Amino acid sequence: MKVRPYIFLLFFLFTWFLTSCYEKKPPTPLLQKKVNTAIVTDNKIEIPHKINVLHKGISLTEPVACTLIEVKNDKKQPIAYYMNVKSVVCGDKRCRVDLIKIFWDILGGYSHVELPDGVDLEKDEGENFTNDDYTKLNIILSDADSPLQNVYKHEIVSTIGSEGIDALTGATILVDKSSYVEGAVWTCYSIWHWIHGDTKQILRNITGDSFSELQLKDYLKSNKKEQQLFALEQLTIRKDFSKETMTLVSEIIQKKPYLVKPSIPYLNNTTNSFFRKTMQTLIINSNTKNRLLCFNEILKTKQPLSTSFFESLDLNYSSLTFEEVHLLLKIFIAKKLTTNSIKNKLIELLKSKHFLTARRVYWFLKNQKLTKEQEKILHQFYKANQERM
Repeated sequence: MKVRPYIFLLFFLFTWFLTSCYEKKPPTPLLQKKVNTAIVTDNKIEIPHKINVLHKGISLTEPVACTLIEVKNDKKQPIAYYMNVKSVVCGDKRCRVDLIKIFWDILGGYSHVELPDGVDLEKDEGENFTNDDYTKLNIILSDADSPLQNVYKHEIVSTIGSEGIDALTGATILVDKSSYVEGAVWTCYSIWHWIHGDTKQILRNITGDSFSELQLKDYLKSNKKEQQLFALEQLTIRKDFSKETMTLVSEIIQKKPYLVKPSIPYLNNTTNSFFRKTMQTLIINSNTKNRLLCFNEILKTKQPLSTSFFESLDLNYSSLTFEEVHLLLKIFIAKKLTTNSIKNKLIELLKSKHFLTARRVYWFLKNQKLTKEQEKILHQFYKANQERM
């Protein structure tokens, strides 16, 4: 019986398929060895910026000279930033230190870290990072609010290994284990502070300088919080207080409560009439948290305020919390804005079901010049509650 050649071909293909299915592939670290495809393009333009940054793990007073690379596309618009830094900071000069490359997006958000070919990050006893370690490190570096931000280098561990690797035996760790890769707390600390330190604001300002007024306004009108925050920040830096821009800012922050706090620096530098009008609108329409923000800013601001500011404010005092009333009274004292109509509104608070509020108002009014009728009401309140005063 004659065997046809194609049978051998089918047998070969089948054998190859089975072998490939069970072949073990080497793991790829998640802390990227790949490069952002937006960066590796023939039309890229790389612009170096000489910068000086403070790194909390190196010095709190002496800045470090660095070179930040701005990557632009063929339209000369920024698309990314990167910088070569040391993977770990140590003081004994015997550390194994690798140069790594940190990438940010154009708003300073962490993108990824690129390791040189053949280089792995190390833990104690010279052990390389595992895939799980890289995954955890990437999560740590992505957290802009990591507990690492509030820790000084001498507070991290009580001892450091002679080779710069974390000596955790007998050490005192002052941050939760979720905030670092075990055996590599110094590495996590060093890289995190490179990413979220001074460089972040520097590159945001470089991006802001490249944006047109129209681009910033488009960012402000977007539904992306990070873009809106960036636009508010850069419009403040530019001192763009044109009528059109101020109106847009007012409209946006009234629709987006989370923008009230970051808008305060902008509002405080606008015209007095705009500041007063916007603050009045926010106080009336905001929730307690944002109303407290507004009261605090009014207390601190150098913007001049007259008694008409609160007299014309259609605010229901009885709906305010104790904290709001307390701040409001501090404003009246500091700014000397109390009028007879305001005192009448406050006297109504003596009937508040929250005694702490009523008592706070009583002691405020006690030091004010009152009409006979107001004094009578105040005396009646004291007589009824003197044992609790």
